[in-house]
Amino acid sequence: MEHSNNHATSARYVVILFAVALAVVTYMQRHAIAQAAPAIQGELGLTKIQMGLVFSAFGWMYALCEIPGGFAGDRWGSRRVLAVIVFAWSFFTAATGWVWNLFSFIFARGCFGAFQAGCFPNIARMFANWLPTDERVRAQGIMWLGARWGGAFTPLLVVVFLRYLNWRLAFLA
Repeated sequence: MEHSNNHATSARYVVILFAVALAVVTYMQRHAIAQAAPAIQGELGLTKIQMGLVFSAFGWMYALCEIPGGFAGDRWGSRRVLAVIVFAWSFFTAATGWVWNLFSFIFARGCFGAFQAGCFPNIARMFANWLPTDERVRAQGIMWLGARWGGAFTPLLVVVFLRYLNWRLAFLA
């Protein structure tokens, strides 16, 4: 059972810290592909249009699965659902490095998008369950700041990873 928001505890700070860390990771993982795209295109022989299909696979599956991901959290609890989807999308992030053709690439990125889609609805549920009403907006702001910083620093980190690892190992890391 999730915590009631009627009795605020210091655990709410752990919830906010967890949400910020998760937001940073989600944006880092979804933005990493842009820096690796030229190397991937070269190795797999993909055109820009085909890469566009790969990028679209993430977006379409994310859009289709965001509401079901939120419903899952309402049904089974946000902590349980977040544990499952973080494991699943991390697996498909690593699986991006295992692709061998366009279809496998679309599949891996689509699954990545499908599982990542439930993240933010379930964080919102966590905030509703664990934070007093007057702290939720600030927590959302801090979380989204972390997400944007994660996306902003990703190109720098990926360039470093790609300098020392190939793109396949970079997604595994």
